[in-house]
Amino acid sequence: MLGFINNFFKNRPDKELKVSPQVPERPKSDQFSIGYDPNLIDELEGTHVHLVNLFGRIWSEFEQTNYGKVATLINQFKADFQAHLLTENVKFYVYLEQALADDKHNLKIVKEFRTDMNEIANAAIKFCRTYQGKFTPEMVQNFKSDYTNIGEIVTRRVSLEEKSLYILYRPR
Repeated sequence: MLGFINNFFKNRPDKELKVSPQVPERPKSDQFSIGYDPNLIDELEGTHVHLVNLFGRIWSEFEQTNYGKVATLINQFKADFQAHLLTENVKFYVYLEQALADDKHNLKIVKEFRTDMNEIANAAIKFCRTYQGKFTPEMVQNFKSDYTNIGEIVTRRVSLEEKSLYILYRPR
C-alpha cells in the first residue's frame, strides 16, 4: 500500500462507518437552520476511513492489472465521496458558519477550509471521471502519478480536518 494511506492510519483509533441512528433534534432557537448532530463527527470520520480504504483497494486492483475492477471501484469511490461532501457541506459547514457568525476569526478559517475542500473535491472528481471507464495504454501509464497526487492531497486534507476543524463542531 502506498505511504499516504499508511500514514493516514498511523496512531488513529479504529473507526467504522457510522450512520446517525436518529434524526437530530431541531435547534431550540430559530437562530440555526441546521441543528447540532452529536453523531456527525463520528459519522464523518467513519466515512473518511471507508473512503481511504476504498482508495487503497483501487491501487491493489490496479497493481493486479484488473482495470475493470479499478473502474468499478473508482465509480464507487466517486459516489461515496460525493455523498460525504454533501453531508459535510450541509450538516457540518452550514452549522459551523451559523454557530460562528459572531467569531469572525474562526468563521474566516472555516470558510477557507470549505473553499479549499471544494477545490480538492473538484480535483478528486476529475480524477474519477478520467479513470471510471475503459483504460487505454496512456491511462495505465498516467494512473500511478495521478492516483498518488490525489491520494496524498485527500488524505492530508482529511487528517487536517479531523485534527483542526472538527474540534470546532459542538453544541451552541
